[in-house]
Amino acid sequence: MAEGLHLLLPIRLFTAEAEFQGHVAPGDARITDLLQGGEPFRMLPLGARDSHENWIEMAPDDILIVVPPPLVSPPARRLARQMREVFVRIGDYEVTGTAHLVPGAEHDLVSRSTRPFLPLTDVAVFAPGAAEPERLEVAIVNLRLTSEYRVT
Repeated sequence: MAEGLHLLLPIRLFTAEAEFQGHVAPGDARITDLLQGGEPFRMLPLGARDSHENWIEMAPDDILIVVPPPLVSPPARRLARQMREVFVRIGDYEVTGTAHLVPGAEHDLVSRSTRPFLPLTDVAVFAPGAAEPERLEVAIVNLRLTSEYRVT
């Protein structure tokens, strides 16, 4: 089936080597769920024609930060969460934002290994050499690739 038969949503991905912009066709899945599954997914680079040969495969293990498409979670998927400020150093980036954590999960290493992608809201991404941080509504960070992770 051609990729073009699906709704394409914008996405940005940061790896250690580059930043990628493009589109994904996640179907009913949330981007966080795709990432947590650990399986490679396909992305159509920005400006590329929507044909099979232009789609590239991205491995979640290689991704540092994801700026997902805008999404409002259905009320049934929203759980009671503690809002905690987080600082993450990942690759050459520093990221601050608000994590919506299950109570008691702030320092849970098992959770970090089984659910390594942490969504943050009200995010500031400090890129190397940038005078000011980039402000984002939502970003998802790969906790497996962090050199520093602090919850305040």
